[in-house]
Amino acid sequence: VLAALTGFVVLLACANIANLLLARGAQRQREMSVRLAMGAGRARILRQLLTESLLLAVLGGAGGLLLGYVGRNTLPKLLTNSWERGELGTFSAPIDWGVFAFTTAVTLLTGMLFGLAPAWLAARAEVSSSLKETSQNASRRRKGLGGKAIVAFQVALSTLLVLGAGLFLRTLVKLNAVDVGFNADHLLLFEISPPHQRYAPPKNVQLHQQLEQRIAAVPGVEDVAQGWIPYISESMGNADFVPEGETFDEHKDQAEYENAVGNRFFSTLQIPIIAGRGFGAQDTPTSLKVAVINQSLARKRFANVNPIGRRFEADRESKNGWIQIVGICADTKYANLRDDAPAQFFLPYVQQDKAGTMVYQVRTRMQAGALIPALRQVVQSVDRDLPMIDVRTQREQINATTQIQRALAALTTGFGVLALGLACVGIYGVMAYNVAQRTNEIGIRLALGARPAQLRAMILRESTWVTLSGIVVGVGAALLLTRAVKSMLFGIQPNDPLTFTTGIGALMAVALAASWIPARRAAGVQPMEALRHE
Repeated sequence: VLAALTGFVVLLACANIANLLLARGAQRQREMSVRLAMGAGRARILRQLLTESLLLAVLGGAGGLLLGYVGRNTLPKLLTNSWERGELGTFSAPIDWGVFAFTTAVTLLTGMLFGLAPAWLAARAEVSSSLKETSQNASRRRKGLGGKAIVAFQVALSTLLVLGAGLFLRTLVKLNAVDVGFNADHLLLFEISPPHQRYAPPKNVQLHQQLEQRIAAVPGVEDVAQGWIPYISESMGNADFVPEGETFDEHKDQAEYENAVGNRFFSTLQIPIIAGRGFGAQDTPTSLKVAVINQSLARKRFANVNPIGRRFEADRESKNGWIQIVGICADTKYANLRDDAPAQFFLPYVQQDKAGTMVYQVRTRMQAGALIPALRQVVQSVDRDLPMIDVRTQREQINATTQIQRALAALTTGFGVLALGLACVGIYGVMAYNVAQRTNEIGIRLALGARPAQLRAMILRESTWVTLSGIVVGVGAALLLTRAVKSMLFGIQPNDPLTFTTGIGALMAVALAASWIPARRAAGVQPMEALRHE
């Protein structure tokens, strides 16, 4: 994607350079004719103009290398989890000699390629006709078609980039607006992974119980609970779920998503209990084994019966026996934001044979950075060799799963704004050059009774048609190419009407703004000065 975006912008920049060189070559026709009349060969003229083009390309390439060196770590930072920044903060993407050689080759090639046509046209100047003062002939409008075609090409490429940026931005907005089913604010996460050699079962369960009690007593902690699986982390775990009365069949998929959690899990995450109860102090390692299921699982496996009080077996190989359902909770997202809330069941971790690594979820109104030292001190008071792993907030955890979308939105938006700027420069340059070349014609129109408003409308109309032709081509290409990124979108279709309408409106507004100054300049021409222009 980055390579495609870079290629589009390079094409836009090269089209702008070609356009400016064409305009400059047209203005220098008399100069080239004088040189030819004084004995300069056409090959020498061509060589001079190509040298100028290559000099421009080298200066641009040097500036690009400098920008690349300064911003070489931007993309890695966009794809780095915020809580890993300390570990990856020293990451540096190298620019080696291979990159330098490739950039140099591309720079020289573009300088040659996009400077050759303007140089060749300038070198073909007819000495006799170009030296005549009255050589501003009627063919100018025909000569201006090349510049307008390049501008239309720029607008088409800009349309692709702007519409792509709009799609990815709307995808990110849609993802950020997803209801996860629990309160993700003011929630701090970290992992505790007891060494198996030191904390063999059931010692690891006892360790987590001790840590839970001490963390709950820390000032600023409103609630705390553990879980095997943190929500919205692209992690998942499942186990057999065989209700009483249903036969286990190894050829059927009878597994459901599971999570072993602390007794205060539902209150900590503020997940509503729809029916029955959540876990409590009465659920101990020696008490009746219990479970809470969510609404999706209740609909899926207990469609016509009340699941409260019913029993099921989970993970038959562990031979834990029957587990009784004591509550139904609201649906929540599980692994990511894109998928619908899946069927889930929850077990108290204290009733499991082993706990292993647990993710602690701490609800607090304090800033996370202010609470972390106190939590670390509590953990070290229990075991000084026990680290807190991957400390982050729940919002940071959610953002980590959308980092690809955020990177795409940032890149396409940046390139889209750059494309709009380049298109604006291209349209302004062509229309300003067009007005300058048609000063004599504008003077004649004014002398024959044309009003300034009519001339202003004429220039704006020409600019609008050039822009519309480019937009039509760009929209057609976008409708074909955006299908390739359909899997990256969320909540919208590749042909989203709002995105297309907004993007086209932005392009038209930029085109009109870029054409307004040349149009106003044309409307302000004085007839006598225009007729004496030549």
